[in-house]
Amino acid sequence: MAMVTPSNYLMEAQGYVDPAGGYRRGIYLEEARFVVEKLQRGTSVHALRRFFNRVKAIERSMEGGHHFDAHKTELYALIPKAAYAVKRNLASEFFCTFIERNVTQAVKGWDQMEGFVKHFESVVAYFPTDTSRGGGNTHGRRS
Repeated sequence: MAMVTPSNYLMEAQGYVDPAGGYRRGIYLEEARFVVEKLQRGTSVHALRRFFNRVKAIERSMEGGHHFDAHKTELYALIPKAAYAVKRNLASEFFCTFIERNVTQAVKGWDQMEGFVKHFESVVAYFPTDTSRGGGNTHGRRS
């Protein structure tokens, strides 16, 4: 896999899905770690988890994809909320890119939505929670 950069992050035509079947390994590994690297300085772990919990709530409202079309537009609301989080110094500038690129993929279909959830789960899993080790800002303010 090529090195992940801000310009190529999540820009593959297939989104999260591996053409051979299942989901691409990068959404769990390299791309998730890249996102953490870009977000950890200046992003509150609480803000990240708040957004993740909102994505999970939207996923639940879709009821296994049966109501995907009825609820997919709720994902678009994450974009201005991400911008507001950045404006309030709760998230780094890259957070807007992360949310926008993922929403753009997730609204394409249920399999893409599930890929977004899996990718976001990986980001949350890798995200540091202890600022004394140089990780995410747990006080809600940029350092």
